[in-house]
Amino acid sequence: MSPLRTLTILQADLVGSSAHITSIPQKQAVDYLHDATLPIRQIVEDNNGTVIKFTGDGYLVTFESVAHGLRAAEKIRHHFLRQTHTPGGISLDGVRIILNTADVTVQDNDIIGDGVAVASRLEKNVPTNHVYVTRAVYEVADDAEFTFEPVGEMRPRGWHRPVMVYQLISSEASFIDPGIFMMITDLHGLIRYGETLNASEMNQWMLTWGDLHRQAVSGLKGRVRQFIADMALVTFSDADDAIQAVLNLRALATVHNQSRPTLPPIEFKAAICTGDLILTPTGLVGKLVNRTFDLLNAAPRGIVAIGDDVYAQLDVYQEQFAPLALAQSGDQPPPGAYRLQETEPPAPASPTPETGSSQPTV
Repeated sequence: MSPLRTLTILQADLVGSSAHITSIPQKQAVDYLHDATLPIRQIVEDNNGTVIKFTGDGYLVTFESVAHGLRAAEKIRHHFLRQTHTPGGISLDGVRIILNTADVTVQDNDIIGDGVAVASRLEKNVPTNHVYVTRAVYEVADDAEFTFEPVGEMRPRGWHRPVMVYQLISSEASFIDPGIFMMITDLHGLIRYGETLNASEMNQWMLTWGDLHRQAVSGLKGRVRQFIADMALVTFSDADDAIQAVLNLRALATVHNQSRPTLPPIEFKAAICTGDLILTPTGLVGKLVNRTFDLLNAAPRGIVAIGDDVYAQLDVYQEQFAPLALAQSGDQPPPGAYRLQETEPPAPASPTPETGSSQPTV
């Protein structure tokens, strides 16, 4: 007999995804879905949730705790309030989130039951960037931590009785991510190859550059935030994960350079700094972004440079770095920095899909 368990069910779906997918090429659509939904999955996993399935434009997940589910919902909502475009520049219309607590049957890594159907059918009634919950969630939630407003009774399509629904009243969204590790990469040769490649070849080369970043951060506590021409801005919550990602990127670039001789080689430099990241609807700003760009510009070609504050927080990879002397520019002394010592490029940390084939998985 399949086990019956009481779980909090969360369904989060992108708003307007169908219109975006039908208006862009298939490869861009795959990247759009990956970039748009990955933060949902990461937030769920960071809050002790279990991903049940990818729904095409979102996720169905469960939590053992109502509090964990509500915290995750709040963070997902805040993410979409702060980041209105994918790294590739496609607009994000927002997200709808619904939570329900119910008895469900767990079978073959899936969940079955009326509580799942109620959540799925109510989700379409949630306004963009809002969180709705059923009475079952409302009655269990901690009054000291969460505040709700009644929305009223709703009758899910095909359901035999109405369901009382409440809106989670969110605290003001913070536009600061504290203690973030930022990596900026710079692809070499954009201007030079731009003069010799045709438009199709140039497009394929740049798509490959972006896709390698998505593969490099897969499985790590990192997120591709933005592409600016030949540069990628990626953030991490852990210093060693940032280094692992750049090692993965180097290894993936080596594979590309050996297997795709018709395209220019992927060669790059990178800089990593740490601090508080400021997010705005138009992009990433603040001292951390400026410091990382300054270190990137000061670093020699092909170098992976990190700030001394990043070096101090490394555990696994600290021995692979040596001091990097930077030339002074202007009146400001150069920042303390270290460089990754040259070694044979490692294999990626885990198997990754072939370039151009990444898509959300569960």
